[in-house]
Amino acid sequence: MSGLSGTKELIFDTFVEMTSRLGYENVSMRDIANKVGIKVASIYNHFDTKANILEYAYDYYSERYYDNRKPLNVMKKLIESASAEEIVRNFFFTFETEDQKKYVRMILITKIIYMRLFQDPLANAMFHKNNCNNTEFVVSVLKHGIDVGRVKSDFDLETFASILIGAAEIMGIKAFSDANYSVGQLDQEKRILNLLARLLSTALV
Repeated sequence: MSGLSGTKELIFDTFVEMTSRLGYENVSMRDIANKVGIKVASIYNHFDTKANILEYAYDYYSERYYDNRKPLNVMKKLIESASAEEIVRNFFFTFETEDQKKYVRMILITKIIYMRLFQDPLANAMFHKNNCNNTEFVVSVLKHGIDVGRVKSDFDLETFASILIGAAEIMGIKAFSDANYSVGQLDQEKRILNLLARLLSTALV
């Protein structure tokens, strides 16, 4: 996808901010133009339609979603000796970065995807693809733990992974409603992370 800069960047960020707050159907090209301070016709130099801006947002999100997730080999090494608390904490990757624009975009686009889950097949597909990928990632790490004798062989990997990813979704719904959110800000996060760590600790050898 082409880079973001100048007027295109202003249009995109305005669209993402307004859509995450008001909903896709309630934001028009004229609204975006007025907020940016340009003529509506100027938007078409960068995006053909409002739907095209939404698609661009989805592409932006897809390309950067896993930027902060630890590589599989790193997580496999971690599970060989780390505590349950550290393992669980490292499964929860975030969008935090020194690039504040990118961070805010990722938070707001996530909110848009959550808002459009039941009316936009593309948003729904992205959501489920990410969840499946994350579940497979967790299971792969835990299977390695079994292979090296760190995790009990009878531990229900699929169920634990589903609970962990489900917990991330719940926290996401709450956290992504606020672009100023930072990891650990929600009391619920600490309780869920502690619960998951206790659950995993029963399986560690």
